[in-house]
Formats: sequence, C-alpha cells, structure tokens
Amino acid sequence: MMEAVISLKIPQNWMSEIPEKHPVTIKVIDRVPYSDRGVKDLVEIAGPQDVMDEVLRDIRKNPMVTKVETTMTERGKLIGAVTTSRCDICRILTDSDVFLISAETRDNGKVDWTLVLSDKAVLKDIFDHLKNKSVEAELVKLTKIDDKESLTERQDKIAKVAFERGYFDYPKRISLRELARMFEVSPSTLSEILRKGQRKIVLDYFKKQRQTI
Repeated sequence: MMEAVISLKIPQNWMSEIPEKHPVTIKVIDRVPYSDRGVKDLVEIAGPQDVMDEVLRDIRKNPMVTKVETTMTERGKLIGAVTTSRCDICRILTDSDVFLISAETRDNGKVDWTLVLSDKAVLKDIFDHLKNKSVEAELVKLTKIDDKESLTERQDKIAKVAFERGYFDYPKRISLRELARMFEVSPSTLSEILRKGQRKIVLDYFKKQRQTI
C-alpha cells in the first residue's frame, strides 16, 4: 500500500480558480460521483469572513457548478456541498481504484490530492489520464504505508457511529455537522478524525484482501 500526493491545476475548475482570486483555502472532505461526468464535493472553505460572500458568488458563477449549499461554522469556516455537472479530471479519481484521503488548494491555484493506492500501476494510469487531458501534474510524494496501523479507540468509536448513522451512505443519512454535535467537536475536527480513521480502515481492508488471496 502507498500514499501519494499529486499536485495539479484543473482547468475551468472552481477549486483552482477561487484561491487565485481570494485569500481562502479549500479542503474536500468527501467526494461522490454526480450524473455521468460530474462530482458532488463536501468542502470546507477557510478564510476572512468579509470575503466569503464574494467567494460564494464566484463559485456560483462557474459554468460547471450547478448547485451550492453552505453553512457557516462557529469558527467562521464554510462547510458546504458543491455540485459540478462536468469535471473529467475529478472523475479520474472516482473511476479509479484509489481512495481520496484529501484534496486541498494552494495559493498558486493548484490542488494537492492525497491518495491511498495499491500499487504504482494505478498511479501510472492516473498520470496517463491526466496527460491525455493535457493537465500537468507533479508527484509531490510517494510513501509506503505501514499496514500494521490500527484505529485508536476514539477513531474506532466515531467511525462506527458514523457508519451506523449513515454518514458513508449515498446520499448521506446524517451530516458532518450533526455528527460533530454528537461528539461535541467542530465539523473540521471531526472531518480530520474521520479522514484518519478512513485511511486506517482502507489499509486494514487491503491487508485482509491480501491474506485471502
């Protein structure tokens, strides 16, 4: 098992455009396919509160964005769902044998994808797809993951409750904000806990897969 960080700039994508125009960072908390060519992203947007209205206006102006639903957290961050009708680059991930652990924007308009994958052949396929779409991408980091990691008691409890309440269902039966209230933490804190938990669950899954072969 490997963890890869890929840095790329997605043309005509709102996640690449917004950080170039506004002093904000965007994190993808979850991503699911939408229609035949689009995606629906659960995102966290952090930055000065006085620019958030302009940020939302610019997101909605993007011709590929069909729907934006957001709420402001107590710490001044926006949590929301952004539906994109067409994003061939985003669909490379949803259609590949990888797990997207995180996607985060940079000041230069690039987006860093952190992926968990089984072997280098999968990574090569992703880069081949990106090249075919004329997208320049850079492999920032590639590390082997220790598959002996296990969930902490807290991560195990939160992941179990999230699963039982339907957080991982599509469509979700409980929101990140509702889960955060249950555990008395902020949505961003819960998102980070779930992300780490998901990473370890994925590793455990592949470990068991290898043992059954």
